[in-house]
Amino acid sequence: MHLHTENKLIETDDTKIQCGIFQGNSLSPLLFYICLISLTEQLNRLNTGCEEHTTKTKKSHLLYMDDLMLIAKSEEELQKQIQTV
Repeated sequence: MHLHTENKLIETDDTKIQCGIFQGNSLSPLLFYICLISLTEQLNRLNTGCEEHTTKTKKSHLLYMDDLMLIAKSEEELQKQIQTV
């Protein structure tokens, strides 16, 4: 696994997953969203997307349940986002 932090890259050995959490388990949604936190932070760091008219903030993606929508102004921005995901 590769983890990019602000100052360095942390690499770990491969982890073999023997068993996961089944759909319907009460922990499943919580763990899913915890995993999405780092993805959201990485997409925000790309500084891509469209600027919102009223708040002047950039939106590069939207999350709803288990769906992810990428928002980009150009094909190049979209390719950066896809590569990150």
